[in-house]
Amino acid sequence: MLRSLSEDACQVLQEFYLSLREKQRTSDTTPVTTRQLESLIRLAEARAKLELRETVTKRDAEDVVDIMKQSIFDVFEDDFAVVADLRQRGGRGMSKQKMITSFIGELTRRANQNNSSIFTKQQMYTIFHNEMHLNEPFDDFIEMLNLQNYLLKKGPQTYKLQTS
Repeated sequence: MLRSLSEDACQVLQEFYLSLREKQRTSDTTPVTTRQLESLIRLAEARAKLELRETVTKRDAEDVVDIMKQSIFDVFEDDFAVVADLRQRGGRGMSKQKMITSFIGELTRRANQNNSSIFTKQQMYTIFHNEMHLNEPFDDFIEMLNLQNYLLKKGPQTYKLQTS
């Protein structure tokens, strides 16, 4: 069944897409291509299909835009906030991925040196702040590494490095 977009729905989707494109020009972000516009249209069509309508309404388009905004916020908010925060607080402009790579590399080096991949939180804190001079919120950083499976929490204040 073919779905058609109402004029209002087209305008909502077009304005959102153009605003994403404009933001791309002014910041260091992921490129916005016509694929994002096509995705918006498909999502709006799916939204109309759920309501058993053949025409995509302005409300369908607005719902899709709201979902996309929330999705973009959820995906990029942490990356942008962490990177901006690092640069403001003396993280030497290091990207989050570079910081992860450097920290895990240092833990791996020490694990190989000590024949143990178990680290206490205090040991990691010392490496992180005192030796690498990183000013990222430490607990948040360790939790992120745990969620990304670089570290496995073994007990209170104890973690196992998963890469060694």
